[in-house]
Amino acid sequence: MQSILSDAETHLLEVMIQNSRNTPSTLGLPLGKSRNWVSRTIQSLVKKGVIRSYTTIIDPAQVKAARDTILFMKSNPREQDVSKKVLQMEELESLDGIAGEFSLIGFFRFDSQGAFEDLLDRVDSVVATSGTGKYNLVQVLTTYKKNRFKITHSESTESYLSSKELEILRIIRRQKPTPENPFPLSQDAIGKLIIPPMRQPAVSKAIDKLLIKKAIVGYSIDIDFSYIGLPVKFFVRMKVSPGTASQTAQRLADMDEVWDLYRTSEDYTLFATVRTANIESFNRFLRKLYENENVLDTHSHISLEEWFVPVH
Repeated sequence: MQSILSDAETHLLEVMIQNSRNTPSTLGLPLGKSRNWVSRTIQSLVKKGVIRSYTTIIDPAQVKAARDTILFMKSNPREQDVSKKVLQMEELESLDGIAGEFSLIGFFRFDSQGAFEDLLDRVDSVVATSGTGKYNLVQVLTTYKKNRFKITHSESTESYLSSKELEILRIIRRQKPTPENPFPLSQDAIGKLIIPPMRQPAVSKAIDKLLIKKAIVGYSIDIDFSYIGLPVKFFVRMKVSPGTASQTAQRLADMDEVWDLYRTSEDYTLFATVRTANIESFNRFLRKLYENENVLDTHSHISLEEWFVPVH
């Protein structure tokens, strides 16, 4: 049973989605709440399972060999373990049950061609057990928006990141809080998880460099979005006029309903995750979308179930 939150708790979640690593004092400012209230409330929200993980939004274009792919899979309704097997894959970032030709959609991240081939082998194995043998992988070419954070791209598509910087990104990418440790990892705690350990000042300097290089785009949280009045989730694939994908993406990235936005290798070039309060709001979004003359056609998939991806 879902917890009922107060307006102040809901507002705090909205603020944390924008920057979960702000101090309790800073988080409390737009709410008119004290540091102690924020700290107690975060601890309570973690204990209730409302805040499920802290996330770091990373621009894959700034991380060498980091790539994303979207998996569409048809599963047999009688095969109950397919989603469980997919959820066990460490590369998985999100998983939803959808209606239509395919029944599952998952987002995966991998760091090398070898890792991608290994992922393919495991996907083949899972699909074989589903009894359908049907799936489609869509390659992500460019990420324009992630968890409502807009990602801007400079002329240079990639920054050199040291092994220490890459290790920091791995540690802070997703962190599961506990009632005993309900807050994001401190820089001191991050340093102790690195082998060999790094002192806090060195971690601070490395994180500052990652922000300057725009490898780190922002900090957020993973929650059930119905807590903030956005229970409806759609995946929208868009076909746009030739040569207008980047221009159209920039306009789409400014739309509040768009949480994630990618350019893909498919004919339907742009792929967006859209969150709204209800179906009527989604229909208004589509009408607004078609006001852009470069949008020629769309395919939409409604999320019937959104699984929480465990922190491995």
